Amino acid sequence: MNKKIFYIIATPAIALSIAWLFLSFRPAPQDTGTYATMRIYENFSVVVSKIVVTYADGETEIIELGPFKYNDEYMKDNNQIMNRAMNMMAEKGYRLVTSSSSGKINSSKAVTISTHIFEKR
Repeated sequence: MNKKIFYIIATPAIALSIAWLFLSFRPAPQDTGTYATMRIYENFSVVVSKIVVTYADGETEIIELGPFKYNDEYMKDNNQIMNRAMNMMAEKGYRLVTSSSSGKINSSKAVTISTHIFEKR
């Protein structure tokens, strides 16, 4: 008789303990994302060049650059802005994972597009 009472009490207690373990060890909620993309559009024209940054949470920021010209002052100024943008990403907890660039230059038009992928640390 003592064994019967033990099993009647122990079986539900063990089942409830196992269920509690499974329910209490759920994975932590995930962030909205891990990666951010920075795309730099440099146009050789009167059109203002831009940096477009999309963060892991989907927020997008646009940073204006001067026109892309083969002139030391324009190149220096734009490089300083791009450098500040890259440092801003590091300050926000991102690290650069990969970069790529493409462009087209001919007598009437020149455009370069650089893409930088960052990962949230």
